Amino acid sequence: MIATQRTLAAVLFIAANAVFGDAQVQIASEKGSGRESTGKHFVLPANKDTAQWGWLDPKEKPKVFVDSGDTVSIETLRHSMDEIKPGASIEEIVKLRLANPGGGPHSVTGPIYVNGAEPGDTLEIRILKIVMKESGFNFNLPGKQFPTIGLLASEFPEGHVQYFKLDPETMTTEFKPGVILQLKPFPGTIAVGPDPNEPKEKAGPPIHDAKGRTSTLRPWKNGSNMDVNELQVGSVLYFPVFQKGGLIWTGDSHCLQGNGEVNLTALECSYKEIEIQPIVRKDLRIDWPRAETTTDWIFMGFDEDLNEAMRIAVRETVNFLAEQKIVPMSREEAYSLTSMVGDCRVSQVVDIRKGVHCMIPKSIFTKQ
Repeated sequence: MIATQRTLAAVLFIAANAVFGDAQVQIASEKGSGRESTGKHFVLPANKDTAQWGWLDPKEKPKVFVDSGDTVSIETLRHSMDEIKPGASIEEIVKLRLANPGGGPHSVTGPIYVNGAEPGDTLEIRILKIVMKESGFNFNLPGKQFPTIGLLASEFPEGHVQYFKLDPETMTTEFKPGVILQLKPFPGTIAVGPDPNEPKEKAGPPIHDAKGRTSTLRPWKNGSNMDVNELQVGSVLYFPVFQKGGLIWTGDSHCLQGNGEVNLTALECSYKEIEIQPIVRKDLRIDWPRAETTTDWIFMGFDEDLNEAMRIAVRETVNFLAEQKIVPMSREEAYSLTSMVGDCRVSQVVDIRKGVHCMIPKSIFTKQ
């Protein structure tokens, strides 16, 4: 299974080379995967020294230094530095949420420093493997206390929390008797170092604290709290680099989420391991995060105004189609094609900055 996941990643990389640039990069691999191993493998556990609660700080000392093409297995924690354990009451969750004003609830492991990554580069990150821990939860905060958090906050004044036992063998969990959910793990938050030119907040608490750290509450050009549920094993992400070394964090691990994430949380969980492979791309310049799976190219937009988030995602999609070399087309043709086949989905509406991701199916291109 692991070899299959890595083969998918390799196929994606070959496709990405054809579409996203000409750089040739050797692929690090695991013994037995059928490919030559050319990079090192690192393990980054999650603990009080390697994880942070709700803030991304470019001055945080890197926890591991890697070369482009190396692989890293990262452990993640549940929210609030693993304090939201099975059985915690909604009152305890509220106390934890209030204990970190301005910061996100997310526990993020990192940063990982990628040698050679410089501002202006693109960091390609392949998701090679996810091994989840075996408990998860979902909650909505009390609407009477948090009237703007969650799409229908005023209709749920008391708040609610549920805990779930996750079965890694069947990749399912029981929501309640008679309702079985198929698990689809992906990182709710994966980020590179913050954008120093990120605009001032339009809503919600300040983006930065007195120490200059950036809250994990909002998604932005550096990724962070994107909540794009397509970013499962075998997907490839692309981020513009803003900080020397790239600086990669991940956390807010999800085991299942519907588009919109409407009550505030997904099926929140944590990972024994999420294995990634970062690649420094000197041949590619992008303004916003993008991704690809075996079936689709994905373009993202984030803004407090959902319509503006949609415009950004659509514009990024049109730009890509007008610039790709598989089948050259005009910008007008790209706009038309996006309207006919682009599947634009609301990633989430609960992270202050709302998210939209537009998907273009690779299958429409018969000339490869």
